[in-house]
Amino acid sequence: MPLDHRDDAGRPSAVLPYEPVGTPSDSAHVVLYTSSCDSTIAVSTLTVLSDFAVRQGWTVVQELYDLAPLDVPRRRRTGWRTVEQILTNGEATGLVAPAEQEIAWHPGDRTALRVWLLGVPAFAAYPQAGRHSSPRMHSDVGGQAAEVPVPINAPVDRHWARSYTLRAESLRQVRTDAYTYLTMLNWTGNQAAAVEVLARLSENAVAHAAPVTGTSAQMQVRLAVTEKDELLIDVTDPSPEFPDCAAAIRGEKGRGLWDVRRLGADVTWILSENGRGKTVRAHLLPGEVPA
Repeated sequence: MPLDHRDDAGRPSAVLPYEPVGTPSDSAHVVLYTSSCDSTIAVSTLTVLSDFAVRQGWTVVQELYDLAPLDVPRRRRTGWRTVEQILTNGEATGLVAPAEQEIAWHPGDRTALRVWLLGVPAFAAYPQAGRHSSPRMHSDVGGQAAEVPVPINAPVDRHWARSYTLRAESLRQVRTDAYTYLTMLNWTGNQAAAVEVLARLSENAVAHAAPVTGTSAQMQVRLAVTEKDELLIDVTDPSPEFPDCAAAIRGEKGRGLWDVRRLGADVTWILSENGRGKTVRAHLLPGEVPA
C-alpha cells in the first residue's frame, strides 16, 4: 500500500515522510507547486515533488510554479491563483509543495492558508518541511544532478546582530566582529569559512546596494545559530533589487556568491516586509567545508 511507510530498517512506521495539513488519501489527485527566482530550480523542484507524489500513490493533475521571491503575497502570484482554482473546482484533492513557507512566508498568512485548505476541503503535503539535517534534495534532470534548496525554518537558539555604515571602510570591522561573535555564540562549524561567507555578502552589499546619491546608508549583519547548530548569516541592505540573482549564485555575474557556495553555504534572499530593502541569507552546516 502506498501509505504503509517503513523506516530505514524496513519496519512499518506510523510516521508519514512529510508534514501534512488535512487528511491525505492513498488515491488522491494532487497539484504540485513551487516558487523560485530561477526557472531551472523550479523545474527541478517539480521533478522531485512529482517523484514524491508517485511514491505515495497519488495522481499528479498539474505542475505549476511562480518566479517570485518567497515573501510576494499569494494573491499576486499567477501560478498560485491557478492552484487555488484547481483545488476549489475539485480537479485535485491535494497540494504538494516543498514547504509551507514557499506559499505563505509570514506566520499569520500560513494560518490563513491552513484554514482555507481545510475549508475547501483539501490536504497539503510538504515533503521538505523539517528536514534540517540535509540542506538539499537531489534529483536527476536531463542526466545532470540538480540541487533543490530546502527552506530553513529551524528555531533559532542564539544570535547576534549589528548595523554598519554601507561603505568599504566597514568591511574590516565586519570581519573582526564576526570572529569575535562566532566564538561567543559557540558555533561548532568552520568559523573561518563563515567569516569569509559573511565578508562576501557584505562586500556585495557595499558594491551593489549603496545609494547612488552618495547619501549615508546602513546594512545590518545577523549571525544566528539554530537549535540544530546550523548557522544563518543574514546581510540586510536598503536596496530591494537583486537582478539576475540565480546567475549570480551560479557565478555567472561575478564570483562573490559563487565563492559563498564554494565555501559550503546555500544562498537565498527575500524582500523586506516594507519592500524597501532585502536580506541575503547564507546557510552553513556545522562541520568541515566540503572539498
